[in-house]
Amino acid sequence: MSIRLVFACAIACCFSSPAYAHHGIDFLLVQTAHLPEQGTVYALARVDQLSEDHDETEFEPAMLYGATNRLAVEVHAHYEKEEGEPSNYESLAPAIHFRLTPIGNAFSVGVSAEYEITHDSSEENAFELATVFGYQGGRWMAAGNVLYGKRSGESSEWGYSAGVRRTLGGKHGVGVELLDSFESFETSEVLIAYYGELSERFTLNVGIGTGLDEGPDRTARLGFIWRLK
Repeated sequence: MSIRLVFACAIACCFSSPAYAHHGIDFLLVQTAHLPEQGTVYALARVDQLSEDHDETEFEPAMLYGATNRLAVEVHAHYEKEEGEPSNYESLAPAIHFRLTPIGNAFSVGVSAEYEITHDSSEENAFELATVFGYQGGRWMAAGNVLYGKRSGESSEWGYSAGVRRTLGGKHGVGVELLDSFESFETSEVLIAYYGELSERFTLNVGIGTGLDEGPDRTARLGFIWRLK
């Protein structure tokens, strides 16, 4: 627990004035309230590998559309492949993202909500909600989320995520991110990441990490972002 408290304090100390990015580009585990401009379309893909007793690979393709400058809609799918097993389509999840604070504010607040529709009839659908906080300025960006999840027929689960990143110059940056649950220790994770805007339309985020408490032994995460329009 002391490691998490130290990390949270470090996040709180890194705030500084603004230069904005788009939703889905900033972090791997943490959401921000930076949304696409109205009419902008993004294609996103996440590939995650988690290693513990066996390897598990997760793939999440998504489309993100800026409906207004403060409202974005998204749909993404979840695929999973366990070591030695064929890949499995798990669910489809529509989502909305809304920025509460005015455009241009250094401090940003937003909310995101998604409804996960499972492919397996034996599994229950799930609702997830995230409250999003962030501050950006100079070469620093910091963000935090309060997370709520509820699967039909099961008890709700609360958690949080936090991240801080620094631009190294040009369009490259590095950062540290944390994801944790207040209810279970199995999803706890801390990772270090590289964020690179490799062209005007393409961004690549790469992270390697490890679990805290009962989380995975090793994680590797890739995020691909293409601006289509």
